[in-house]
Amino acid sequence: MDPIHEQVLGAANAIASPDGRFRIADVPALLPHLNAATVRTHVASRCCANAPSNHQSRYRYFRAVRRGVYRIEPAFRRRPRPQSRQRPSQEQILASLDSGVDPTLIATSLAMTPTERLDTMRGAALSLESLRRP
Repeated sequence: MDPIHEQVLGAANAIASPDGRFRIADVPALLPHLNAATVRTHVASRCCANAPSNHQSRYRYFRAVRRGVYRIEPAFRRRPRPQSRQRPSQEQILASLDSGVDPTLIATSLAMTPTERLDTMRGAALSLESLRRP
C-alpha cells in the first residue's frame, strides 16, 4: 500500500480542477480507509508548502490558496495522458509475430470458434492418417 502522502496526492489529483485547485473537505471521501483527520492534516500541514513546519518530514505538493482551498503545485499535477486507440488483442498478437509468418492464417484461426478449431484439427489428423496408410 502506498504511503499516506502519496494516496492524498493521488486523491487530490483525482478531484482537482484544471488549474489544480481542490477543497480539503472533498479529499477524505476519496480515502475512506484512512482516518479523515489524518488526511486533512496531510493536506493542510504535512503536504502544504506554505504551512508552518510542524512535521519532521514534509512534502511540498500543495499550496493553500484560501481557507479550505488548496492548489496542487505544477510539478505534482497529474498530466492528462494522450488518448491512444487501444488495439484489439488479435492485432497486438499479429504485430508481435515475425514477418515469416502468414498473418492471414493466424487471423483466420483466431476468428474461429473452439468447435471450428477442433473440426479443423480432426480434419488435419485424418489427412495425415490417410497419408500413412499404404
